[in-house]
Amino acid sequence: MNADERVAAGLIAAHPEDAARLLESGDPVDTAALLAELPTPVAAEVYRALGPASAAACATAFTEEALAAIVDALPLDAAAAAMRGIEPDRRDAVLPRLEEARRAELGALLAYAENSAAALADPLALALTDDLTVADAHRQLRATRAHLFHHLYVVARDRTLLGFLTIPELMMARPREKLAAVMQRDPVRLDANTDLGTVAVHPAWRDFDSLPVTDAAGRLLGAIRHRTIRRLSWVQGRPMMATLVGLSEVYWAGLSGILASLARQTPSAPPIEAVQEEDDVS
Repeated sequence: MNADERVAAGLIAAHPEDAARLLESGDPVDTAALLAELPTPVAAEVYRALGPASAAACATAFTEEALAAIVDALPLDAAAAAMRGIEPDRRDAVLPRLEEARRAELGALLAYAENSAAALADPLALALTDDLTVADAHRQLRATRAHLFHHLYVVARDRTLLGFLTIPELMMARPREKLAAVMQRDPVRLDANTDLGTVAVHPAWRDFDSLPVTDAAGRLLGAIRHRTIRRLSWVQGRPMMATLVGLSEVYWAGLSGILASLARQTPSAPPIEAVQEEDDVS
């Protein structure tokens, strides 16, 4: 490393978050190449500061050895978040390269029960940090290798879920605004340990085609599509589950129809109160 490179590395080490924001506007392959040239502790700090979409894209460009070295250098919670943000096959290839103690610790964090919300969630659902501008988000949207849903999720730098917005909402927002200013707050979410049966009949499916999944600390683990739940209910040979999913859809569709009908009528307090009382009783 020559003198200029040492100076650059020193600046990056002193300001990893600023470096991460700068690197997010570039090619993930170039970002991975730069981080591979830095001392591992410095590279890990910069990688940790990358937004989820940028980190996931960068992870695909690392060699397995380089990615394992960075994951080993991260704090445990950040390492778990990093491993959840990569493809399962790549995760399985990286885990054996970690130190034995770290591998055991991560395994415990990553081992959610089969058919829990966390196990079913897509970890590559697009998530962007709230401090990005709309223009920055547009650039990441074009460059991302994350999986696009109708909704994209807005998170803090530690992946705490803060809000969401639709792709059309993002496209119509003013370029200089921060995502924090344009997102919808307090999103409906699923706890990581929620079982498939509960997920299948969740009332939020009447409004959303996907739901975010968070851990006990509120950090985003991924998102589940409703069509995934419907598919699983049949593929896994669960006729009762399929029935529950169907009944849930029929119930909410019927209720939506009733409410829409009431809204079209001339306001009439007694019938509306009667419906609300019946709903409260049930």
